Amino acid sequence: MKVKIVPTLLTHSFAEFKDKLKKVEKYFSLVQIDCMDNKFVKNKTFYEVNKVKSLKYKGDYELHLMVLDPLREIKKWEKFNKVKKMIFHYEAAKNDDEIFNLIGYIKKRKFKVGLAINPETPVKKIEKFIPSLDLVFLLGVKPGWGGQILKPSILNKAKFLRKNYPRLDIEIDGGVNLKNIKQVALSGVNIISTGTLIFKSENIKQTINQIKSLIN
Repeated sequence: MKVKIVPTLLTHSFAEFKDKLKKVEKYFSLVQIDCMDNKFVKNKTFYEVNKVKSLKYKGDYELHLMVLDPLREIKKWEKFNKVKKMIFHYEAAKNDDEIFNLIGYIKKRKFKVGLAINPETPVKKIEKFIPSLDLVFLLGVKPGWGGQILKPSILNKAKFLRKNYPRLDIEIDGGVNLKNIKQVALSGVNIISTGTLIFKSENIKQTINQIKSLIN
């Protein structure tokens, strides 16, 4: 299975956002915007839709909504046609009905929909939602900060999902590095999102080529 890499933009200002995007825009047709509200996670990031709209990036975006009120943020972004995928957290919802309603709201507006789970959340908690999803998004680390170490148990989740839901998109985010990326790719995920691995690199082009040689 071919594995796709998506760079994550975890930034704290428009200037930082533009700088990071500029570093990867010629290599990637899709980037992820990390949206953190300082409530669901203890970090606040830049994700102002009108400023992002003003950029001339030719690719598309996916939103990783690490926020307590996903619907509020979805409504801000839903008319921006460069957003192709909305990912919200199981842990942010009050109950199952809220999750089903959010999935329906997103799909009705023609976006792909992903449901994210934190490392401590068992896959069985979200299996009822999978037939309605385009993507399950596995957090390899506690959400909120980059540069953490991948929890090995997450790969078992990926293996279970790939075995039981062979057509499902499975994305992993957090803790991926050049030492473990091959193992991550072999676990069954078909999308790897990463920030630290790319942006902490001294030579981004060289790192991207290394990644490609390791995963496919």
